[in-house]
Amino acid sequence: MKRFLACLLIVSAFIMNGCKSENTTNRIYVFSQPGCIHCEHAREYMQRYYKNYDIKELNIREGNNMGYMLSYARKFKVPEQTLGTPFIVMGKQYVMGWGNQQVKDFNRYAKDFRPQNPATSKKK
Repeated sequence: MKRFLACLLIVSAFIMNGCKSENTTNRIYVFSQPGCIHCEHAREYMQRYYKNYDIKELNIREGNNMGYMLSYARKFKVPEQTLGTPFIVMGKQYVMGWGNQQVKDFNRYAKDFRPQNPATSKKK
């Protein structure tokens, strides 16, 4: 019962704070942490090739971002003991880690997303 309530609390917080009511269908979420070299490589790659995309980076050491990442991990059936960063949520797909295969997967999944108009895109 305690686990159920904890899960319910995390999901409620996620709904109220994490994605709010903004358009999340075109947003890519990147869960990262300081000192993660793979996170840095992913960030550099996205800034270079996907700079006009709606990408929101969430440091898992701040606020409830770890809780949000764990919620997504459960959704994708990723065991906590194998969970790592970067953990990139792209609609109904995810990419974990950053290497040649993850770059290929990211590019394939990114085709379902649209770049924002640079004049109207917000700073994140």
